[in-house]
Amino acid sequence: MSSCTIRNRLPTLLLAVILGALCAPVSAQKMNREMRSIFESMLSELPSDLRAKFSQAIENEDPSIEFTPDEFRRFRNHPINPFDGINDIDPKDLDGSIKLTFELPSLRNRPIGPYERQGRSLRRRLRPAISEATLATVKFVADGEPLALGTIVDPSGLILTKASEIEVEGLLECHVGRMEIFPADVLAIDDRNDLALVKINAIDLPVVKWYDRQPQPGSFVLTPNEINQVACYGTYGTVPRSVVGANQAFLGVGPRTSDQGVTIDTVSRNSAADRAGLLPGDIITQLDETNMQDVTDLVNTIRGRRPGESISIHFLRGGEPQLTQAILAGRDISGERAARYKMMSRLGAIPNRRADEFPVVFQHDCPLLPEQCGGPVTDLEGNVIGINIARNNRSASYAIPSSHVRNVLNSLRDQADLNE
Repeated sequence: MSSCTIRNRLPTLLLAVILGALCAPVSAQKMNREMRSIFESMLSELPSDLRAKFSQAIENEDPSIEFTPDEFRRFRNHPINPFDGINDIDPKDLDGSIKLTFELPSLRNRPIGPYERQGRSLRRRLRPAISEATLATVKFVADGEPLALGTIVDPSGLILTKASEIEVEGLLECHVGRMEIFPADVLAIDDRNDLALVKINAIDLPVVKWYDRQPQPGSFVLTPNEINQVACYGTYGTVPRSVVGANQAFLGVGPRTSDQGVTIDTVSRNSAADRAGLLPGDIITQLDETNMQDVTDLVNTIRGRRPGESISIHFLRGGEPQLTQAILAGRDISGERAARYKMMSRLGAIPNRRADEFPVVFQHDCPLLPEQCGGPVTDLEGNVIGINIARNNRSASYAIPSSHVRNVLNSLRDQADLNE
């Protein structure tokens, strides 16, 4: 066995590579959230055997993956592979396995230089603009890990936040300022907008003041945190618009209704269906828990999902029941170049797991972290113009405008039976 360490030409990535039979122990590491995000973003594009390896690594929170020489070659040459450093490894003469340990320094802990755009000096100078909004900003935490910011909407302890970031099994805590911590209960969720209404047992809390007028494109926008700091700032990009369907989930089959379910006439090459092993002539009988009576059932079920989600497919092949899993892709991904472009647009950022498909958002370029979503976003005069809802890629973040937030809040109050 031989071993070596290779640094990627991009200085942010380190690959610890062990070649040959794995007879030497490798120090255990836990996968950080940045690497998890990159692994998850690759799943829908990888062939089934490689996808299984990366899925297992995500489940085990282990950034090490063992390849055969053939598997390594196919991953190294795959357009979705973002790790340039492994191009320096040539496995043509290797007989054993290849184990790669992927390490990516945390973007959260990266020191920011004084002359960088997000430098502390300018953020401190902008602090007076967020002095009111920060009072209505809280932080949600579980097991010591920050999950999301929140926006206080009622003095009795009602808070709006990003729903998908606070989905935890353990105790959800709400940090108000630097000192107070409250248990938090989720009262209602709006899935379309990914907003949750949360309750803490507090009184006389400061409440956000909504401002409906949107700034001009190019104007500064600010993201406050819960301790009177400007977490980040950027420029307002586009007026509110829908991004629903911008990257619609896509299975990749030509279906027709039949007596037993939905028969597949064609399977698109490199589609989610193709990678899941479906073939023309297969009859889909069930997607997850939904029975397939006709093509409309299939179309509606897929449209209700987002790219990157996994779906269980029950089908008949030659009359025999079969089961497979598909990772749904998006319609805007067509060919290897598009897949590579989509992956590279994510590097340098940590997109939220739910990063698109919102009914109404405006775009800005604040370099949000996933846990900085759910709180207010202001203009330079301190007016709260919306709630940050997602980091989409390295250059774009989304926020729900105040006018739409108020409508969603009324709906959540009704859902939780809180309106008088």
